[in-house]
Amino acid sequence: MVMDKGKKDFLSVIIINYNGRDYLKRTLSSLKKELANLKLSSEIIIVDNASTDGSLSLISEEFSGIKLIPLSQNFGFARAANIGARASLGEYLLFLNHDVEILPNFFDKLIAFLSSHANYAVATPAVLNPDGSFQLSFGFDLNLFSEFFLKYFAQRWFALRFRFRPQKMSRDIDWASGVALLIRRQPFFEVGGFDERYFLYVEDADLGLRLRQAGYKIRYLPEARIIHHRGATASKFPRLALVEAKKGQLLYYSLHNSRLSFLLLKAYLLSQFKLKSFLTRFSRNNLKRSIYLEVIETIQGFTHASNS
Repeated sequence: MVMDKGKKDFLSVIIINYNGRDYLKRTLSSLKKELANLKLSSEIIIVDNASTDGSLSLISEEFSGIKLIPLSQNFGFARAANIGARASLGEYLLFLNHDVEILPNFFDKLIAFLSSHANYAVATPAVLNPDGSFQLSFGFDLNLFSEFFLKYFAQRWFALRFRFRPQKMSRDIDWASGVALLIRRQPFFEVGGFDERYFLYVEDADLGLRLRQAGYKIRYLPEARIIHHRGATASKFPRLALVEAKKGQLLYYSLHNSRLSFLLLKAYLLSQFKLKSFLTRFSRNNLKRSIYLEVIETIQGFTHASNS
């Protein structure tokens, strides 16, 4: 991936969209409002993964000055994000979901931090649910132990800390969610951007690991905040979301963890989804059963990177 310095004091906002018309208007309206108060010059780039819901017409009819990149098919998040980054001009790149609302003073906090801390590649905001409650948007390097904590305890633990001691929540983290990720251009291109072997999910954890291996740090800054309408993709496309989530998880373990960890994860996932598939026989939910069977087939066919 070609690296350049980009325009100094220039922000490029890169939004990856796939059939997000229902959310885009709110996202772009809040984004444009905040960009109008920003001292830096900026641009908005939307990379559209072949939407069929009228997203493109909404953008062209209601929002001017946006650089739109329509793709011929759905290439997933990582590849679309890299396409947007290569088309961008900014020293700073903000990767943003299409289903968020930007809250006031969002940019000032993040950009000020990165501009004064050269050893940090990424600054990321607090992500909130629509009711204002805490939404977990960062984590530790993925392994069997950290994922157990992330799945069963992390949301409650950090939500309590955010509620009662928000001033103590600013911290270095291993990776930040792609929901809203501000990164300096040079480190992003230095590590090769997002790994395009990930289609949807886990590419942000992979990027965080590679950035830290290159000597950079990642900062969570709860003073900057956004609202995320969680599950927009998963609720509309449950098969795609679940299959690709498991693919991403297995790929990460294959690339970054031991063969034993990979095999243990694979065995766990197979037993989990075989049980779920069995239980759907009693509920007679044929859609869920077909999705679970596809997930099982995907897991069974996935091999460790050293076997590829």
